[in-house]
Amino acid sequence: MKNEEIKALALALLHANSETEVIAVLAAAGYWDNPTAWRLCGDLDGNFATVGNQQARPEGALVEKIVNSVDARLLNECLVRGIDPESESAPRSIRHAIAVLFDGRPQDSNDEGTIADWSQRKQLEEARQITLAITGNKPRQGMPCITIADKGEGQSPSRFPDTFLSMHKSNKLRIKFVQGKFNMGGTGALKFCGRNSLQLIISRRNPKIVEQSKDKTNQLAAANNRDDEWGVTIVRRERPTEAAGQVRNSVFKYLAPIHSGEAMNEVLSFKSATLPIFPEDNRPYVREAAHGSLIKLFEYDTKGFGSQALMKGGLLSRLEALLPQIALPVRVHECRDYRGEEARSFANSLVGLTVRLGENRGDNLEDGYPSSSSFVVRQEKMTAQIYAFKNNKAESYRTNEGIIFAINGQSHGAIPKTFFERSKVKMGRLAKSLLIVIDCTNMSVGAREDLFMNSRDRLSNGELRKQIEEELEHIVCHHTGLRELRERRRSEEIASRLEESKPLESILDSILKTSPTLSRLFILGQRLNRPERADSESQTDGGGQGATEGGGLFEPKPDPTYFHFFKKKYGERLVRSAEIDRRCRIKFQTDAQNDYFERGHMPGRYEIDVIDGPLEGADLSHSVTIHNGIANWSVNLPDDQVDVGDQLLIQCTVTDDTMLEPFVNLAHITIVPREESSTSTKKGARTSNASGGETGAGGTGTSGRDGNSRAPGSTTSGGITLPQITEVKRNDPLWVANDFDDATACKVIEDGDEGQSSYTFYINVDNVYLKTEMKETDADVAIEKTKFIWANVLIGLALLHDAKTHASSERASNIEDNDENETVFSRIDRTTRALGPFLIPMIDHLGAITEDDVVHLAQRGDDE
Repeated sequence: MKNEEIKALALALLHANSETEVIAVLAAAGYWDNPTAWRLCGDLDGNFATVGNQQARPEGALVEKIVNSVDARLLNECLVRGIDPESESAPRSIRHAIAVLFDGRPQDSNDEGTIADWSQRKQLEEARQITLAITGNKPRQGMPCITIADKGEGQSPSRFPDTFLSMHKSNKLRIKFVQGKFNMGGTGALKFCGRNSLQLIISRRNPKIVEQSKDKTNQLAAANNRDDEWGVTIVRRERPTEAAGQVRNSVFKYLAPIHSGEAMNEVLSFKSATLPIFPEDNRPYVREAAHGSLIKLFEYDTKGFGSQALMKGGLLSRLEALLPQIALPVRVHECRDYRGEEARSFANSLVGLTVRLGENRGDNLEDGYPSSSSFVVRQEKMTAQIYAFKNNKAESYRTNEGIIFAINGQSHGAIPKTFFERSKVKMGRLAKSLLIVIDCTNMSVGAREDLFMNSRDRLSNGELRKQIEEELEHIVCHHTGLRELRERRRSEEIASRLEESKPLESILDSILKTSPTLSRLFILGQRLNRPERADSESQTDGGGQGATEGGGLFEPKPDPTYFHFFKKKYGERLVRSAEIDRRCRIKFQTDAQNDYFERGHMPGRYEIDVIDGPLEGADLSHSVTIHNGIANWSVNLPDDQVDVGDQLLIQCTVTDDTMLEPFVNLAHITIVPREESSTSTKKGARTSNASGGETGAGGTGTSGRDGNSRAPGSTTSGGITLPQITEVKRNDPLWVANDFDDATACKVIEDGDEGQSSYTFYINVDNVYLKTEMKETDADVAIEKTKFIWANVLIGLALLHDAKTHASSERASNIEDNDENETVFSRIDRTTRALGPFLIPMIDHLGAITEDDVVHLAQRGDDE
């Protein structure tokens, strides 16, 4: 084929929007049915094993394509400067590469770059260098095509087999400032592309890089005589065929019709100064580029996304959740023919979830958020960005994720939002409003291998994951700001519903008391009129604003002027106790900003050292969270390495690059026996000590409790006290807040602090089965409704009691089975939903059984 014919073929494939069109173009050129024109991807006959073992979902596979484009942009900026990407003079990390290559900072700078610091103008300019365009079919018509183009380094035609079409080669393994490592993640998208897995590739090497690669004689090597041309190929899947009674696996091949003697077939190429690979507004393939790469995925699976890519629940918001801290922005273009309301915007920039939320343009976050926390597990340092959304705002930014683990801005796995419902977390009331992003970029390679799968879309189930989850449980459960938010929302709800729930609770009280079995299972308590504050010693006023040491309005500083134990002078040693097998929590006062340890520019650093005692020199897991002037430092003292009576001298050090001397605080800790239940302490004996911890009987300092009054429905060592019961109707805001539908029967939320729990039961009194029974019955409809409510509450209490009894074995089973979504609360929802149609008939008919019925049934059994 001549140059213009090959270019025309490339453009015809580029503008095709279905597999049928692609096959027709290739068939007309004589390639589709010609087996000699196709070459195995990776030159591996068993390449389906690699392709088929990639990401589990289409959006995760698509992310890999975007990450490859980001890598290409970073490599391009490095190579045009004549820097060997694998050399010591190359950037040491992705964020360092942003600082040096895009922000113009010195090579020896310690600063890290992030697009969060860029102006919107600069974000837009750079986003235009990596684009994603959606073309072709709209929902209900079929699957669309997705095209990703970048103005990166590009690849020459001869390099295609070793880059785009290779597998398991170490192309990027020794480059520190790119994401790709395993040379296989980009193939994961193929299995989500239509029946034939068609993927178009067009690329041209940056001429400046080609010029630098010439040898001393200024002549290109013979093998590289097409380096200034655009290469073009298309990947397809050949499905299994039966031959001689055997069935083989699918294989992936790419178009390589050029034969050159004994060498492997090569891809087509053509000369062209530029090529229209970029979109403008809703017009694809109109903006010219002199180099770069284009990947087009035909009939890509987008069933899980909203109809319009830029609208709520669309592809853009999904990608931002999976690329929460993306290194470079991407411009997303909706190029399908939407009209009317859905055509309000043709393009928007993908800047990552953390940047999007940090700007908070839509006023989506609660005041004071995002908050952050730093923690160390097995010497691996991580940071957590905690986002608390206003009611019903979170679902625009995530689906089922509760905690996202990211490396270099890309999600590598997530824990679902049911995490916040766990009994060790007790943030079920905020579960729909919370999202946490964990930055694992600084993890060692070995830890990454232990925590993440190579597909970079899910977590491994191992000991490291377990320890990280335990640390996160503690951070979230004891986060001062989250506890205040939870109790504020709870108080607002109770204030409006307190009186209407009393009759139901009185009747339930009598049911439990009159049943010998239930009386043994549950402790019946009195309901408080108002829940107590989450932290009685919080140094905040009613608006959540902290206070200074002198009692004035708290004004955080970028460089703290003090960091010392709570209610102690700097230099004064803290003397306290810690219960064995519980975490030791130490409270500090500071004027540091909330993100002091997590910010990108000159962050604070923290260390904890045991300088005397059994754990001297040990590496301890610990976390630090600053919230409005209070820093909570939590330390895990391994119970298998300390005994009751041991004494430890712990040094807590805080410093940053602006300090002449660090802040150093010493704590003398004595290990005491674990107090199994707070009920064992006499009423009134618990007081707060100067450190912000507590003292029990005999003045023994403890960790793990806050000394608050017991909330309604709280658990004790003997059972569950009376819960709060709330009726929910269709027009009630709680219907939407708790994801009710017609079949929902009962949902339960847990509140409380460590060592105690309180439960709120939400009963759907507009349940479709209840409404049917009320419509058809001749009895009092109020009685039917009350039966439904009582039955659901008793079922919920039964499941709570069962979960409480088998808590440890249940958690171990869930981890082993990877059943992360199933909690006792989701089980209550699922069980009561299933029983909804049967509850009232069962109560009516079983309750109507008489002695005569029993005798009659017994006689029938004897006769048979």
